[in-house]
Amino acid sequence: MTEDSKTPALNLRGSASDGGESRALSLCGGKGAGQEKDGLRPRRVLFFGKRKSRSACTGALVDALRKNGLEVRWVNCSTIKRWVTKVPMRSVVRWIYRRYQPDLIFVFFHDLPAVLMREFSPLTPTVVWMEEALQQITRSQLEYVRDAKLLCLSSPDLVEAYQDNGIPHASFQLSGFSPAFHKPHSSVAGRPRKYDRDLAYIGGPGEIEDRPGFLAWLAGKGLDLEIFGLKDTWLPYLRKYPQLRYAGEARPSRYSEICARSRVVIGLNQAHDSWLYFSNRIFLTLACQGFHLTHYVPGIDQVFERGVHLDWFEDREECLERIDYWLGSEEERHQIAQRGLELVRSEHTYERRVREVLEILAGDREPSCPQPKSPSVLHPFRRPELVYAGDSLARTIKRYPEGELLAVRVRRRDLGSL
Repeated sequence: MTEDSKTPALNLRGSASDGGESRALSLCGGKGAGQEKDGLRPRRVLFFGKRKSRSACTGALVDALRKNGLEVRWVNCSTIKRWVTKVPMRSVVRWIYRRYQPDLIFVFFHDLPAVLMREFSPLTPTVVWMEEALQQITRSQLEYVRDAKLLCLSSPDLVEAYQDNGIPHASFQLSGFSPAFHKPHSSVAGRPRKYDRDLAYIGGPGEIEDRPGFLAWLAGKGLDLEIFGLKDTWLPYLRKYPQLRYAGEARPSRYSEICARSRVVIGLNQAHDSWLYFSNRIFLTLACQGFHLTHYVPGIDQVFERGVHLDWFEDREECLERIDYWLGSEEERHQIAQRGLELVRSEHTYERRVREVLEILAGDREPSCPQPKSPSVLHPFRRPELVYAGDSLARTIKRYPEGELLAVRVRRRDLGSL
């Protein structure tokens, strides 16, 4: 039934030093001088999360909790529900909770049913970890985390939006990776490297930005591009764009091989206008020593150094230009991929993220909320015609009853007309 039966100083980016070595970046708040030292120091953690077979992020978080010296029991409510149906599932989870007697609950996204969240979080300190690029905030989302001890969000504008809506215990935490799941492929050490393709894209088609159209445009330029992701989500676009080549899924066991056998791994985020928000695939690709060419996101230069750890582009034409350059610069690609690997191993593991969360709980570190500088922000919901995420979000808005939708992402330049 379980998966394993105070304003902080923010130092976001180091710079390349002499000799090409790069200093790492710290993304959490600074040490909390003068804070209370009698905070929470848990030992037994009840972790709620689905098994993320493609990204392995839940398994990586469990691994990170254990590497920080905690005893962890992983509960997958969805699996239990498939075995015993919905209502008995709740009884089973309640039994596990009483039996295990955790001193900390760790919830990935909303993977603990709301009714159980309302029961457990007032009794046991609870951390909620959310890596989603939310385009709206609803009343039920706020109520879900109301009694949580700490809410970890992967974009500063989400932290600000939750705080503005009465959730003060929100903190900014980037995503990360675990070397237990993502590491360089064994073939990387060999030279010359054998390549199966020039370009690879790993991920789904998304709902906000036009990823399929962008990739189809690249493929239409005669580039050797293959797509890896969940086939069912890509099928409609493979029919629409016959030039796209689907090459299979990219689970952790295959992710490193794809990176090793692709000259360039293209990165496209769920959204490109939220400051410091980017897909965890940026960490997974660098951890597998892939050369990453990703779409620019505001603030990415505070975390990575261009031409040192990876490269980026801002539009289609620049992407094409950078691809042309990098396909002819093999040795430089290898050097950048190596430095990217070294950076994420030293600064961007889930083990480090969890350590910082535990320091916040203990009162040894302040929560972090960098001032958002995004082209778009989450704004109190008033005028649906100003929503910035296109038709998909407009359709989503229609599904909410009156009073449920509290904030939506809008263009910053439109705020004056609200």
